[in-house]
Amino acid sequence: MTTALIMMLATSYMFPSYFHDDQRAIATEIIREAAKLKEDPYLLVAIAWTESRLKHGRISSTGDYGIFQINWRFWGRRIGHKSIRMFRKALRSVPRTTRYAAKVLNEMRSHKTCTGRFLPACYNGGPGWRRSKNKISILRYANKVNFLSSSLRRRFPKWQQK
Repeated sequence: MTTALIMMLATSYMFPSYFHDDQRAIATEIIREAAKLKEDPYLLVAIAWTESRLKHGRISSTGDYGIFQINWRFWGRRIGHKSIRMFRKALRSVPRTTRYAAKVLNEMRSHKTCTGRFLPACYNGGPGWRRSKNKISILRYANKVNFLSSSLRRRFPKWQQK
């Protein structure tokens, strides 16, 4: 993105001082897409920050891609992609990857283990996270997302008003 476009997008909202210009631009796009989807912008930005620090092109050792670290093996075809190449290309678009993350969250909400403060745990470990050998790491992740989300909500209440 050009610097002028980044500055234009990023000036619409206030952000934490540790967000760089490109991270502010990505967060702005997430907030705007969250409003269209009627999703919680604080939760989505907190997940994206925790997963990738709001940086494009991140790939994990488990096959998770993009800003929201969405797993190809589990979600790729469910979202409608026939190839990993097209999936990765689609995840370069912040609005599209935000819609995909919202789709993952909506599916997780249908499980009773994924309510309230445990929704981020399900995003990270799936609905069976309580039986996972990584349960402690998953709970640590959920606590981190929940803390960041509530902190952002307190510090930046106008994210939901625009």
